[in-house]
Amino acid sequence: MNMRLNHQPFMAIKNGTKKIEVRLNDEKRARLEVGDTIQFTDLKTGATLATRVLELEKFPTFQALFEKYSGEIIGSPENESVAALDKENLTIYSRERESLYGALAIRIEMI
Repeated sequence: MNMRLNHQPFMAIKNGTKKIEVRLNDEKRARLEVGDTIQFTDLKTGATLATRVLELEKFPTFQALFEKYSGEIIGSPENESVAALDKENLTIYSRERESLYGALAIRIEMI
């Protein structure tokens, strides 16, 4: 599966600090299985990197996901609050889509 990422989260995966990718659990992500390969493309540079899915964890909301996972493991600052993470995420996914699909934490490793 191919996914695009902004430069900062792409580099965090490449550097080994970001181990969980946070996505809407839409039709595309719902097809993911443990062991699948995800190729990420850096939107700034066009560079790519390959990862393997180690675990998939579904949440009813992004807030619930951020209550469990925050900080470096998801590619955000350690001191960023759940409310700030949730607000930032609203610039990507609407509440309507979140309500329809839920959130997905994708634990990955570089391959």
